[in-house]
Formats: sequence, structure tokens, C-alpha cells
Amino acid sequence: MGQARVVSGLSSSSSGLVPQLTDGLVTLRELREEDADTIVAYCNDPAMERWTTVPWPYRREHALEYVAAGRRSWAEGSRFDFGIEHEGELVGAIDLRRPVLPALAEVGFALAPQARGKGLMSRALRLALPWGARQGIQVVQWRANVGNWASRRAAWSVGFTVDGVLPGLLEHRGRITDGWLASMRLDENTTLVPAHPWFEPVTIDGPKVRLRASRESDVPRFVEGHADPANKRWIPGIKAEYTAADALAHLSRDAEGAAAGRILSWAIADPQEDVLLGEVVVFLHSLRDRQGEIGYWMHPDARGRGLASEATFLAARHALLPVEDGGLGWANIGLRASVDNVASQRVAEKAGFRRLGLERGLYQPPGGGPRGDLAKYDMVPSDLATLDYPRG
Repeated sequence: MGQARVVSGLSSSSSGLVPQLTDGLVTLRELREEDADTIVAYCNDPAMERWTTVPWPYRREHALEYVAAGRRSWAEGSRFDFGIEHEGELVGAIDLRRPVLPALAEVGFALAPQARGKGLMSRALRLALPWGARQGIQVVQWRANVGNWASRRAAWSVGFTVDGVLPGLLEHRGRITDGWLASMRLDENTTLVPAHPWFEPVTIDGPKVRLRASRESDVPRFVEGHADPANKRWIPGIKAEYTAADALAHLSRDAEGAAAGRILSWAIADPQEDVLLGEVVVFLHSLRDRQGEIGYWMHPDARGRGLASEATFLAARHALLPVEDGGLGWANIGLRASVDNVASQRVAEKAGFRRLGLERGLYQPPGGGPRGDLAKYDMVPSDLATLDYPRG
């Protein structure tokens, strides 16, 4: 399970129950009374108040009781707490809890602010989970408040897959909150690697546009763009009265889709003013076949200047470039537009997409009415050799 080099042994614990696990960079070991001040320091970080249920403010007596309770839980076999050590310093903790059945556990973890963003929690998980499997744990669960992306990324890095948002999953400081839940089976074949991609909207600069991650400051322009009659005509699902709350929900769905390896969206922005001009999105259809599709929309004041074609080309090129060149390594990216949407077809053709034919009867106008045909296009990696930036 995993690829870390693991050395196990008994630490100098008072109980003699806590093993020491290391991969040479991260060590899991017993939590001790002398760790109390360090525990107090990282538990008083604002992120701990926001995302965990540790007492707030966190005091030394809380840390000492946490260490003592951990020793009791080790003796009972109900919960296994480890301190996470890096470069000789305690930087966090990880635990496996077995509240119901010995074969079912929940994992929890936390890191001090200075230790975040270094991949240390992934390493700690790759030490703790195989050890748990050897203790008879067959299924391990992870849960977190929606929005705790750092925790979700650590869980994703070892193979947890989140299926969506569960309303009212968790209680957090006196209120019910929505949560993420994932579970994973543990056995000798568990590889502890990501089960799917996590797409990141890297910034891509072209001559006239910049592709970047969307921001909350883009919301007013999202609202203006989705109020435009042309966008309402061609984009399914736009509400008659599209609000800032709808735009924020859109950004949240995009972030969820990226984390689940389903979509990658960029804001199309002006390179100088950084104002939102539109959006371009690539959708993964088949991870096995490395095949996806692209879609786009533009703010009405950004049309007629070739910006959509350039943005579409840049996004498609990123999807088709090999992974070693910074792309997604897809084999094919498709594009479909209503045969009546001449402007969208012009975008596709100027971006370098090749028209393949029609998909008959697959277009349902957003406002209802008779079904129509879709013009079908695609692009493959070999096309990039003959394309630069969009023509026209």
C-alpha cells in the first residue's frame, strides 16, 4: 500500500503502545505532555476555529487533556492519535477513530500553518492508513465542512473520492452545516494515489486575452453576461432573473467539478484591465479515452473582436498538450453548437476546430420549441502543429 518507505517500531511512550512510523521525511509518533505548547499554538490558528471543533480559544489545559485522552483511547483501541513530526518539530496530528466497529474508522488531521502546502499531510496519511489496515481497519471515512479545500486536497491525494455535498452532514460550533464525505476500502492492493484528476485553472496569456481562475470580484460581470438575450438564447439553464447568488453558485459548482476531475473552467479576462470578458470551460467525458468537450460564452461588450476564438484555442490547446508540457494530455476535444448559432460556429472555425458533420435532433432550445441539429467539431493533438493563434 503506497510507495513510502516505512520504518516501524515502538516509540518511547509511557504505555509502550504507540508505534513510530516514518518515511524519512515525516514521522508519526506519540503525543507527549511536552508537546502541549506547540499544540496550543497551532490549535489557536484561525483555520482551526473555522474548520474544526477544537475548543476555542484553545488553552494549555485543553492540550494536556487531549494528550491524556489519546493515551486512554490507545489503551481502549478506540482511537489512535499520532503526532506528525517534520525536521524534528511537531507540526500537527492525525488520528484514526473506531467509534462503531473495529473494521470501520474515520480519519482526522490538522497541520500547523507553517507546515501547510508542502505535501506533509499526504505523507502522514500514507503512513497512518497502511498501519490502520494492519490493525484490521477495512474501510476508512473522511469528512469535512464544505469549503475546506486544503483537507479535501489531502484526502484526494491518497485516493478518497467525494461524491458531492451532503446537506446538514456536520455540526459545527452549534450549527448544522453542509459537508463532504468520502470513504475508501483498505487492503494490500490499495495504492493510496489519486483516483481522478484535480483540475487547476493555470493562467494562460494570449495576445488579446488572459485565461485565469474566476473570482468573486467577477460576479457583477457574470450577472451582466447572463442577462444578455443572446446568451439566454443559446445557453441552457440560465434563470430569467440571474442574480449574484446564482453567479456565486456557478463558481462553487465549477470548483466542485474541478476537484472531482470533471471540468476545468477559466475566466476570459482582458490582459491589461483584468476585467471579465467571458468564460471558457472544458468538460471531461472519458478519462479512459482522454476525451472531452469545450464550451464558452462572452460578455456582450467583448464580442466581434476575435476574443472568443483566441480563448477557445488557448483552452483547447491546454487540454491537448502532453502532461509533460504542462497540458492535460487529452487525445480529443469536441465542440458542438446549434446549426442556427452562426456566431458560435465562426468561433469554432477560427479557433481551428474541424467540422465533422451534424448530430441531428440533439439540440433543445433553452426556451423550448422544436428540437434542432448540432454542428459537431473536434480537435486532436496533431492539429496543434498547424495552428498558432486563431485566424481572422
